[in-house]
Amino acid sequence: MIRLFGHSMVSIDNSVVIDPHDGGSIGLPKPIIGRTVQVLITHDHYDHNAFQNVESKDVKIGLEGSLEVGGYKIEGFRAYHDNLKGKKYGKTSIYQIKGNSISFLHMGDIGEFPSERILKNLSADIVAIPIGGIITIGHREAQEIIKIISPTAVIPLHYWVRGLLMPLDPPEDFIKYMNWNLYKTKEIDENNLKKGIYLFDID
Repeated sequence: MIRLFGHSMVSIDNSVVIDPHDGGSIGLPKPIIGRTVQVLITHDHYDHNAFQNVESKDVKIGLEGSLEVGGYKIEGFRAYHDNLKGKKYGKTSIYQIKGNSISFLHMGDIGEFPSERILKNLSADIVAIPIGGIITIGHREAQEIIKIISPTAVIPLHYWVRGLLMPLDPPEDFIKYMNWNLYKTKEIDENNLKKGIYLFDID
């Protein structure tokens, strides 16, 4: 089971948590989450690195390379957070997680179109990708990446919602131009996956 907590935070089967936020510092509700095995942080920015709020056995920040956790194989790839080779915002990690019927990709805060070297290694049934622009790629670049990876399900990340204290673009244009079925939810059952966009249900 994949659970969504808004912004860029997701959890996988109570085993892996990616990019935890604390709620208050970004204007969203505080995530309520139990103990996990592994916390993965794509980059050390305040809206992604609230690992103190998650009880876990281990924390990895900016992982590059491979890791095995509870039946999952995790691969980390480093990419740029901006389109200036990291001069503005530095780097981010992309995490590919496979195992226990999960095939999942978290694109972190990518700020440019990934290199061919990275793209050729990426494949997943479920792709979580930033769409809000301003400090990451926007919805147009996200759509192009999705065409290449060709997942069944897409989880938009890092976009404006009611209450968010960051000036990002809202998800409407992404939803409109993708023209996929839309599911508003807080959970995704990977064993009952339908093609579509899975948008965090903030209400």
